[in-house]
Amino acid sequence: MRFASKLFAIPARQLVPRAKVISWASIDTPREAVWRPLIPTLLARFVQLWRSVGWLVLMSALTLFGAVGVVVNVNHLRLQRLVAREMRALIGVTPSTKPRPALGDLPPPVARYRELALGDRAPVQTLRLRHVGTFCMSSTAMPLPIRGVQLFTSDPPGFVWSARVQIFPGLWVDARDMAANGEGSMRVLLDSTVRIADARGPELDQGSALRLLAEMVWYPTALFDARYVTWSAIDAAHAVATLRFGERQVSGTFEFGVDGLPVGMTADRFMDKRGLRPWGGTYRDWRSVSGMLVPFEAMVTWQLESGPFTYAHWLVEAMDYDVTEP
Repeated sequence: MRFASKLFAIPARQLVPRAKVISWASIDTPREAVWRPLIPTLLARFVQLWRSVGWLVLMSALTLFGAVGVVVNVNHLRLQRLVAREMRALIGVTPSTKPRPALGDLPPPVARYRELALGDRAPVQTLRLRHVGTFCMSSTAMPLPIRGVQLFTSDPPGFVWSARVQIFPGLWVDARDMAANGEGSMRVLLDSTVRIADARGPELDQGSALRLLAEMVWYPTALFDARYVTWSAIDAAHAVATLRFGERQVSGTFEFGVDGLPVGMTADRFMDKRGLRPWGGTYRDWRSVSGMLVPFEAMVTWQLESGPFTYAHWLVEAMDYDVTEP
């Protein structure tokens, strides 16, 4: 007890030695001289680690990239085969059993156009069209290059369109639009794999039918088959064409230029869920192909509150008429 009392009587500062504080300021050697000799050792250890696992990481990344490429290529082949089947099915649709009626009195600008564009050309059964051009995905987006192929039939009227919009190397959008059996449908895929849209419904039926009517200038004998298309007069430069597409009817106003050929077609079309909006196409660069005058350039425009939005600009590369295979 006496020892303990004496121990506790000693001040604490005498029991615990003072710690010596070391600071960089108290070291005469510069800081660089302390850590610089460690750099070769650290680099040597990093190189050793890379040699042991770096190639594994690199090979794993290349394997993953290759696997993604294989998946994309396989899906692209599947998409091509699907579109080919849809085109064959369109060609194989049973024609109407109704005889093609004789043409009645046409509005004067329509009669003049028929005489200029057709003459005595026999009715076209099918058309395979290839085009390039540009496409805008929104009113604020830059035009992107596009390449597509489209198959048309005349009895009954329909089409299957397949195209690719190139965003940049390695990234693209595949689109397939179709009007067949009185219905429209749209499928959009990123890199042939990721589904962006797969749409059907009354609004799309109406839009696909209007597109079909506007694009009949590429096989104009279809515009004069009264089983499906009828005309009504407006004035010396305008006339309304009405297309019967399945159980639906759509109408568009054609404007004719001083040369007697169509300048464009306009109509009110459903735009997504935003209701009907003014829409139309214009035609340029008319050439003689297979006994007909057809346009080799077309532009398609929405009329928005902010102004006209031209989202598609097609330049025709080739037209093959009366094909029996896609």
